[in-house]
Amino acid sequence: MKNTIRTTTRETDLAMGHEGLHIGRLAKMLATSTKTLRFYEHMGLLDPPGRSASAYRLYDDAAVRRARLVVDLRRLGLSIHELQELLHPDNARKLRTLLLGLMDQKLREMYLQLNLLQGRSDDLSARHLALLSTPRDRPPGCICDALFRPCACV
Repeated sequence: MKNTIRTTTRETDLAMGHEGLHIGRLAKMLATSTKTLRFYEHMGLLDPPGRSASAYRLYDDAAVRRARLVVDLRRLGLSIHELQELLHPDNARKLRTLLLGLMDQKLREMYLQLNLLQGRSDDLSARHLALLSTPRDRPPGCICDALFRPCACV
């Protein structure tokens, strides 16, 4: 199940009004914040939207699609820098290939982190068990077994 909120065409049409979609409505539709959308605009991931007569940001259909794409890609764990490179206009024809490469890289990094965490978990479990198995005749402050050291507390 995806974490993103999808809207139907009818919901989008109702939200758009005549001029476009306001930033607050877009943020809600994408389950993000207006601050995040303004940041993406500042970083060049979103084009500056049109403005209403009272200077509110207004997003047309193309801008809504682009914002949805950016938000969805961020939820994949891509960094801002990775998105800037991936979504560069020169990369439009090879987007799928580039995204597959980034996903492969992210998966390799995750597997490495998982292996490291599993090793740390195994080590901590062994030290925990050793501390639990400390003979009762040792002083109450003795933690030598958890450190895998010969007891020097006696």
